[in-house]
Amino acid sequence: MQEIPNLIELAQNGSPEAAGSLYHYHHPAIFRYLFYRTGDRQAAEDLTGEVFLKMMQALPGFNGGNGAFRAWLFQIARNLSIDHLRRALAHPHQEFPEEMSAPGLDPERSTEASLTENALRTALTGLGDDQKDVILLRFIEGLPLAETARALHKSEDAVKGLQRRALIALREALSQSE
Repeated sequence: MQEIPNLIELAQNGSPEAAGSLYHYHHPAIFRYLFYRTGDRQAAEDLTGEVFLKMMQALPGFNGGNGAFRAWLFQIARNLSIDHLRRALAHPHQEFPEEMSAPGLDPERSTEASLTENALRTALTGLGDDQKDVILLRFIEGLPLAETARALHKSEDAVKGLQRRALIALREALSQSE
């Protein structure tokens, strides 16, 4: 695969192959983020499609490199998930499907990973939206601090504070669940 900045430029110039490569490269992370945010596989699939539709519509005006691009995609995903959750205030609770577990684990490790995902999902519900977003972007998606700050429109210091408070809250929630 070509370098991401080159793909962005090619996609901005109308290359469907480059746009497709950007989609395939970023799709899993955007879907996973939206799935954790909504707890609903179908909604996450729909919202992921909307993210990339908005990407295509706004791509000609995008200005920045790979880090800024990825943060921009997560910003779009976050905004769409907030809109979705506002429209569906009482969405039903859904279990994580087994295929969200890490591939290639033996059954014992797969069960352990499933239990960990359920405990994490339950603990995440006790966090505020900003704290949940910081945890998902920093630790589930692995975004660096600067990209997370860009995606959330916050300073790096604000993200550090949210992260610290969220980790404390998660630690307390997870220790209570044990």
